[in-house]
Amino acid sequence: MHVAIILSEYPAGLEVALKLGLEVIHVHEKEFPDGELYVRILEPERVKSNNVVLFSTTYPRQEKALLKTLLAIDAARRAGAVGITAVIPYLAYARQDKMFLPGEPVSGGLVTWLLKSAGAGQLVTVDVHSTRVLEPFQDKAVNILVSDLLVARALNYLDNPVVIAPDKGALERACYAARAHGLNCDFLVKQRDRITGEVSYVPREISISGRDVLLVDDIISTGGTVAEATRIILSKGARRVVIAATHGLLVGEAVRRLEESGAYRILLANTLSTKHAHPLLEYVDITNKISAELKRLLGI
Repeated sequence: MHVAIILSEYPAGLEVALKLGLEVIHVHEKEFPDGELYVRILEPERVKSNNVVLFSTTYPRQEKALLKTLLAIDAARRAGAVGITAVIPYLAYARQDKMFLPGEPVSGGLVTWLLKSAGAGQLVTVDVHSTRVLEPFQDKAVNILVSDLLVARALNYLDNPVVIAPDKGALERACYAARAHGLNCDFLVKQRDRITGEVSYVPREISISGRDVLLVDDIISTGGTVAEATRIILSKGARRVVIAATHGLLVGEAVRRLEESGAYRILLANTLSTKHAHPLLEYVDITNKISAELKRLLGI
């Protein structure tokens, strides 16, 4: 039997649990005056001998959210869970998937190693920045791509768009979404004028002049990368640009930057507990896709 534990970091987990018909085990969460965290499963007898599906996410307050998730996994293991599946739509620190400079940690791999060491037997995440960080779980990790859902919504605003990734690293998720809807995809490449030295970014192959463009990425943090890409695309003659990003962290002045870039619409998945209210932003519910993947993974 499978039961669900839902941490406050990811309230949308309740929707997934209900869609799967899981019993929800309540937990008590608090923060001590000195900042330390406390988690307690209120009905541990309902966890014993059952499989636990733990829902959390790790933004905002990444460090506290991660630690709370580890505490909850440890509590479920100690309460006698026979298996624990951690469902973490946004996995913090996943951008550091290797040592870029001597002396650095590989923080993404460390995070997943901690989750596994705490007692998680399976990990489900959404559009992780680098799948390399999932290696500690080997074949017990599932990375759900949702860019196809974002593109489906974007088609309400665009006419036969070309899908563009802001760089080669984002090309896989962009082309995944493009293929799902029979669209072309490309990515921006850097070019330098040999005479003037001026640097510009252009699509590698596809002309975007007079066309609608859908810019696809995984994370919008400060908004600088996608805002600059939007300006470049519009300067090359695109008619309209819609941005589709899975995780909308939107730190600081990110929304202002995106607004000033000329983007027509910004579509985000509901992978976080926070949502920003702004006419430019629109959230796409991905809980049905998470539910379907969990149903397949867990055999329920």
